[in-house]
Amino acid sequence: MTVVFVNTLRVTGSAEDLERIYADVAAFFSAQPGLLRYQLLRSTGDPSVYVNIAEWRDLEAFRTATSQEAFRTALRVSAVSTGEPHVCDVVFAGAGPGEEREPRGPGKAPAGGRR
Repeated sequence: MTVVFVNTLRVTGSAEDLERIYADVAAFFSAQPGLLRYQLLRSTGDPSVYVNIAEWRDLEAFRTATSQEAFRTALRVSAVSTGEPHVCDVVFAGAGPGEEREPRGPGKAPAGGRR
């Protein structure tokens, strides 16, 4: 079952350093089996707040990637930020008109987003 890693980051160093480190970490994860997609978002209301979202095929793929020596010893965004990480199950998902829809979660919501 798909899992999503969500980490709200508050910059304690420079935003440029955070983005550079994130790019390096993203390059590592992009090569890992099971990573479906990721995004680094910056708040429009508070530019010191970023949100990292990474969708994984399953919890095992996420754990395998994050347990690798190359990841555990690499410079991480925690060097320049504090974080609030969560691994989440997808409960409900949808898309807007004309977008590809793949409802997920218990009971599989019908296309269109509502159950």
